[in-house]
Amino acid sequence: MSAVVASSLALTGCSLSGTLAPRGPDAQIAANIWWYMLWLSAAIFVGWLALFVVAMVRRPTGEIDEEHEQRLHRRFIVGGGIVLPSIAFASLFVIDLLGIAALPQGDEVVVDAVGYQFWWEFAYEHPELVTANELYIPTDTDVQVRLRTEDVIHSFWVPQLSGKRDMVPGRTNVLTLHATEPGRYLGECTEFCGVQHANMRFEVVAVPPDEYQQWLDDMVAPAAEPQTEDQRRGYDAFMTASCAACHVIRGTPADGRAGPDLTHFAQRRWLGAGAAPNDRGHLGGWVVNPQSIKPGSTMPPVELDAEDLPVLLDYLESLE
Repeated sequence: MSAVVASSLALTGCSLSGTLAPRGPDAQIAANIWWYMLWLSAAIFVGWLALFVVAMVRRPTGEIDEEHEQRLHRRFIVGGGIVLPSIAFASLFVIDLLGIAALPQGDEVVVDAVGYQFWWEFAYEHPELVTANELYIPTDTDVQVRLRTEDVIHSFWVPQLSGKRDMVPGRTNVLTLHATEPGRYLGECTEFCGVQHANMRFEVVAVPPDEYQQWLDDMVAPAAEPQTEDQRRGYDAFMTASCAACHVIRGTPADGRAGPDLTHFAQRRWLGAGAAPNDRGHLGGWVVNPQSIKPGSTMPPVELDAEDLPVLLDYLESLE
């Protein structure tokens, strides 16, 4: 059992999505400082261990000169307690300044990130566009994220791209993201905000600038029209049930603001801000009883006739 526990602890360090796998300049600064502190601490530990061994094996060779001993003690106190820590802190400060000075300066994309219990909304300025739980950004571009919350304190963190920044009611904080490589980067809320805090996740999707522009062009388009009879029946079920009162689908009468925008819902990989994969089985469970997947979420169960659920899923899965 002890071997299993030890192996489990060791495997927790195998993730490639943490601070020590940076994909942006801000995260690189944090990683550099972490590695510097690790090796500095290791050097201090080895030095202390060497002194300890010397003290254990050394034998007095004659009478102890108390004045000489006091001088040695003072040297250890001044050197080990003042000089070395001062050098260590000063070097950390210099490394931090050098990293900040090397940060790229370029064109900015501006995105508003709003935290809710327990999901994320991302609103783009140019063009006007609102999405949920997936933040698309262009690579090699500064992205200014303006952070605010509509309920309690949250904290925005993408370990591979930046440091943390709190989201405080009544205030707007700003964070800059800059991805040097395309990829999907996990983000999460790091301030306890309620029962589903652990399931308040999002993804930052970094793509090349031309692909990002194509994504914007696709996303500003209204929702796809139903193409089949089942999709049309699903559209009617969506509009007559409580769905349209809470969600927006651009290009339709659905204009609710309590929940995420569903205009291009089928493109998303996750339901409920990372609570479950966005596949047909989980989607059906989420519609009928979201509390079974994400207890404490604010979405109520949707009352549907048995024949309406499959066609509603057909319609939602067509929103690409």
